[in-house]
Amino acid sequence: MRRRDVLGMKKIVLFSPTGYIGAFIKKAFQQEETVQLYEIVRGSDLTQYNGQYDIMVYSASVSAASAEKYVQDNVVAAITMVRFCVEHRVKRIVYLSTDSIYGEIDTDMVSERAVMVNPGIYGTTKYLAEQIIAESGIPFYILRLPSVVGGIWRRNFISDLMLRIMNNEYIELYNLEKYFNNLLYIDDLIKFIVLLCSREEDHRTEIFLLGNEEKMKLEEVVSYIQLQYGSTSQIRNIKDDHKRYFTLDVSKAVKYGYSSIKIREILDKLYQLQRGGR
Repeated sequence: MRRRDVLGMKKIVLFSPTGYIGAFIKKAFQQEETVQLYEIVRGSDLTQYNGQYDIMVYSASVSAASAEKYVQDNVVAAITMVRFCVEHRVKRIVYLSTDSIYGEIDTDMVSERAVMVNPGIYGTTKYLAEQIIAESGIPFYILRLPSVVGGIWRRNFISDLMLRIMNNEYIELYNLEKYFNNLLYIDDLIKFIVLLCSREEDHRTEIFLLGNEEKMKLEEVVSYIQLQYGSTSQIRNIKDDHKRYFTLDVSKAVKYGYSSIKIREILDKLYQLQRGGR
């Protein structure tokens, strides 16, 4: 349902408010007094939307599916949403993409300018969606995200590692001696999205790579988790120079106001979530 237009408020369309990240974006915008929020979910009747909108925040995605499902939900949906934006004269698209577009890139640090190397079907379809948005002529901010954590307990590399360490399992990991910052706390992401949406209107387009500002050796991450649980897990370091592994250059986002909490603080928050706290 559309709300009544309010003079001076920024009209933001959120697609989709029902996913993990989308639900947190929705909550944040509902608390913004200068935002008038509209919602689109998959299957919405788009003919019910009238008039013009300022921003579309595109958070919908599918990350575990068949090739056909990836194409339908990541590419075809992008075409539909861009057509909606053109029809309703949306002034900017904020699109949540993924660092998976880089594939098997062979470098220690990745920036927005890095070249894609053999990405999987998920990364490929997300990149195609990026290109559909870029070719629309509508100004955009594209956010390429690593694993997003926090708010709720959900499956990802860090949560799986924490559970294995909690259970005192024998664990083999690649490149323990290398630095790690491929982790994004949900609150840091939401604050940055709200910040981008509050910027003055212009025609600038940017791609941002997000992660943690801090870089911490993976072996230090593991040791800290072991300390949290008092774990006796044995950890074996497997060296493989050909294994996909890189840290993320977040300097461009920082220039735009992005900031992140420390990795240990994220681990503490995840520990409390796993233990049933908040």
